[in-house]
Amino acid sequence: MFKVFVSYSTHDLKNVTELQQSLVGTGVEVFVAAHSVVPSELLSEKISAAIGNCDLFILLWSAKAKVSDWVPQEIGKAHSLQKTILPLVLDEGLDLPGFISGLKYLAIYRDPQASMAQVQEFVLKQFQTKRDAIRLKEQESARNFLVLGGLILWLFSQK
Repeated sequence: MFKVFVSYSTHDLKNVTELQQSLVGTGVEVFVAAHSVVPSELLSEKISAAIGNCDLFILLWSAKAKVSDWVPQEIGKAHSLQKTILPLVLDEGLDLPGFISGLKYLAIYRDPQASMAQVQEFVLKQFQTKRDAIRLKEQESARNFLVLGGLILWLFSQK
């Protein structure tokens, strides 16, 4: 499973929902706090765990996200865990914050439809890369198992 964490301001939930909908049916699991955390669960623990377990951290950066109490903390956690961060800038003229200011971002405000297609393509490429790496590791494990099995058979045949 390929896991995506989406960091956003609740004021931008419409954009988040569009992003989440664009990934439905792709095999990608998308964590959106508004939809992924149920009442009575500790929000900070669920968010922290989801960032720790994600393969890709997507930031929806807007003027509202910039003044959010949560978003800068989520960025800091993802950065400290060396997660791949994909910034999506919703508002023209808005610079990315400190630690990630040098990252290339997608300017959603220019062409939202084309940008969402780029996001979907990027996520699916990342997913395929992870799947290929897992498949290669499984093949290597199977090959090692066969070699070990052959070695054990050879040892037993020497008696």
